[in-house]
This record gives sequence, structure tokens and C-alpha cells, in this order.
Amino acid sequence: MATKDITDLQVCEAFAQMRSRREAGEISVYVDDILHQHTGEHMKVCFRAMERACSRGLVDYGVSLRGGWLTEAGIELISSSKLR
Repeated sequence: MATKDITDLQVCEAFAQMRSRREAGEISVYVDDILHQHTGEHMKVCFRAMERACSRGLVDYGVSLRGGWLTEAGIELISSSKLR
């Protein structure tokens, strides 16, 4: 159980999934919950991975990181992974 086991791509994809689900009307969904479901890692580990992605400029937030959004760099990371 370590933050290194969650990639930046997984974090960015979780932020993208949260946005999609919220646009579909699911209000109480958060990134750390999505990461926990997909990776099985402890919630604290998921949150630390989110903080790491934020410090790398992949995500940004206002009041809470749990409800943040992707930056251009985060969107590019997802886009470049789909090209492979």
C-alpha cells in the first residue's frame, strides 16, 4: 500500500470520471472514492496521490482537492495515453 502504486494517469482519469459522473447528475461522487474503488488502496494513499498530481500541475482545485479539476497538463496526459 503505497502512493507510488497509483499513477498520475489513474489520478487524472479519476478526475475526468468524476466530472463526467457529475455532469450526468451524480452529485456526491469524489475523486478519492473513485481511486479507492479502482485501485483498492487506502483512502489516505489515494488522497496523497491526488496531492502529488496537484504538485505536478496535473490538477487544480478551489476549496477542496476532492472536488478539483484537470489542468491542461492533466488533459494532455490522458490524451497522450490514448494515442499509444
